[in-house]
Amino acid sequence: MPKYRLGVVGLGGRGRSMFSSISKNLSDDLIGVAACDLRRDLYDELAKTYADATFYEDYDTMLDQANLDIVMVETPATCHAEFCAKALERGIHVFSDIPSVASAEEAQMLWDVQARSKALLMTGATTCGWGFTMALKNICDKGLIGKPYYMEAEYIHDCRYLWELTPWRKPGPNVHKYPITYCTHSLGPLLRIIDEELRTVTCISTGSHVTDIPHANDLNVAIYQTDSGVMIKQIASFINNCTTGHHSYRIHGTEGYFEHLSSRGAEPAKTWFSSTKIPEMKTLTPISIGFAPGDFDSDIRNNPKYTFGHGGSDAYLWYLFVNALKKGDKKAPIDLKAGIAMTLPGLFARESAMKGGEKVNIVYPWDKD
Repeated sequence: MPKYRLGVVGLGGRGRSMFSSISKNLSDDLIGVAACDLRRDLYDELAKTYADATFYEDYDTMLDQANLDIVMVETPATCHAEFCAKALERGIHVFSDIPSVASAEEAQMLWDVQARSKALLMTGATTCGWGFTMALKNICDKGLIGKPYYMEAEYIHDCRYLWELTPWRKPGPNVHKYPITYCTHSLGPLLRIIDEELRTVTCISTGSHVTDIPHANDLNVAIYQTDSGVMIKQIASFINNCTTGHHSYRIHGTEGYFEHLSSRGAEPAKTWFSSTKIPEMKTLTPISIGFAPGDFDSDIRNNPKYTFGHGGSDAYLWYLFVNALKKGDKKAPIDLKAGIAMTLPGLFARESAMKGGEKVNIVYPWDKD
């Protein structure tokens, strides 16, 4: 079977790393042939390994000349949608980093473009490829914790050390002021275990205390709710002095409970689970599953090809996407709708925070369909 021709736009640290890792580890199915960025010097190191690949400074030119099958969008988090749309309009499949969009208007635009395109868009929702989040979905699919009715997710990560390398992360007067907008890592795994969208949000902010940046917001807390009353509490902070792991989740169900607690000093991250439907697990019980997708999916267990990127989750999402393309699937494993559903709530949460915690309705492009 011919290999899929892969191009990448955005050659920051993640873009270079992902292009290199995918081209190397998934070489049976993919061949890296093109890379695009405004800075040619970012390509110099890649060029030593991928001498046959072509560098482009103009994205449209790459799309029109490189004969690509797949584009990997690794631009800064605030500008994914336009790059995705241009590829879809040309019938080129897309693997997009998250968040999917930066505004409700972008969501509508990209939704309309995807509806007209036969190409697939895969949302690179990193946390959905971790072993313990896939175990959570499996537990819920089996009904072992019943109906989830209240959930919590925390993303606590002091990102100040990344500001120089990735300046788009630093809060400015009009950019990245509200950490709650980077909500996909938290909401992605939780939305996969319920069958409805989040419809309202109330969000408040601490404002700026840790640094002297007046327009920064050190921490946001949002409460989302579905039409049936299911609630999600999300905490997001990118300016703090917390040295724990970054991600924790709690899920309360009508028949059980699931919790993943991030690392604490020398204590590694841990996952617990209880279920009234399993006699020996009626009390909270630790389960031996971590970040590695191979902890859950035996098909890739101990396979070194699928260990790169966020504990192996990036590799696993590519594994799922390529398999979907090879099978001729009409929808990506984590499609655009899923990506928008885990992105837009944070943008409406920002609106709520700007209004002092006023409840805001969440709307989606498909509401008009």
